[in-house]
Amino acid sequence: ALIGMAAPKPCDRVWNGTRTVCGPQLLIPGLGKCGTNAIANYLALHPRVRLTNQSEVMFDPRDVSVSELVARHNPDVTPENEYVWIMKHPGLENRHASVLARRVRRAFPSASVALALCDPAQRAFRFFIYFLEHELRQHGQRVTFTKFAQVTLKRRYNATVEELYSSIVATRTDCVRLESASRLVSALRKDGYTIPPNWLLEDSWDPLGHGVCDPVVAKDSRLDRWVEDWLDGGYKVNTTLAVVYMESWPLHGREMVRRLLRVLRLPEGEYPWAQASVLFTQRVYDSEARRRYFKKGAPDMDIVRPLMHRQCSAMEGLLGERPPWCRQAHAEGAAARRQGEWAGRRRRGAAGGAGRATA
Repeated sequence: ALIGMAAPKPCDRVWNGTRTVCGPQLLIPGLGKCGTNAIANYLALHPRVRLTNQSEVMFDPRDVSVSELVARHNPDVTPENEYVWIMKHPGLENRHASVLARRVRRAFPSASVALALCDPAQRAFRFFIYFLEHELRQHGQRVTFTKFAQVTLKRRYNATVEELYSSIVATRTDCVRLESASRLVSALRKDGYTIPPNWLLEDSWDPLGHGVCDPVVAKDSRLDRWVEDWLDGGYKVNTTLAVVYMESWPLHGREMVRRLLRVLRLPEGEYPWAQASVLFTQRVYDSEARRRYFKKGAPDMDIVRPLMHRQCSAMEGLLGERPPWCRQAHAEGAAARRQGEWAGRRRRGAAGGAGRATA
């Protein structure tokens, strides 16, 4: 563990109108529903880390000037004091990372970037549950999530939450909804449900011709390109770019935090590891719907997993490690192969035995 600061803290000096302050030292551009809040909350346990007053701050220089951004959001971090501050905005994942990375690096040359990744086969489903919860809150006292799932969907439409998701993210049907799915979606729209971002509209979005009609699913099928764009923008893994995985927090939270502290050049010895070890196993945000459906996971649609897991080798080449969902998929594949080989040996043995009996 580092005893003191490994090097002078990174600080892009900005004049805020009255004095010189520091720009942000860590930027988190996504991915949404992959634990960007976890990164911020776990880092905030360090006594030298400061957060902005807003949970999400747009830091793309195309939208706001550096001086305005720093003057508005800097939490009293100056070149003279020991603090660093971080900003996050997972909505930036929707911008072309190849261009965004270069813009951000020019604006904040001393800042590092943290990318939060998670199992791409599950992320769209997490978004779906999140947006569905949001839509039901907009309806106020009219319906809770449980009532919507057990009464509105089950009794009125004879459908489950998973079936509604499969109807919206129409990967099973190569971007053509089944008639039953179209009827379900149309009925919900008629009743006033408008799950953002326009997930109840007709699907016609398939620019790559993969049969993937949802932008979230399409992005998740090429996470390796998103990571590569940040590397091409001038960031270096474990030096100015920290990649952490949502699935790794419960068992490997210490390693995830160390990666973040390393790029921030903060001493590990000051981090409250005992307190954090308890928090690593807890959900940052919790709800009945998330407890029930996140644990169960997304419906296993036929086209999703091959699209998601074909990028595992590329991710390993970029990051020097296989993401946790790739390791699980590899283990499941190896187990399936062993089971197939064992079944083959049994069939061959049975056939040989039958042949000897006939002779």
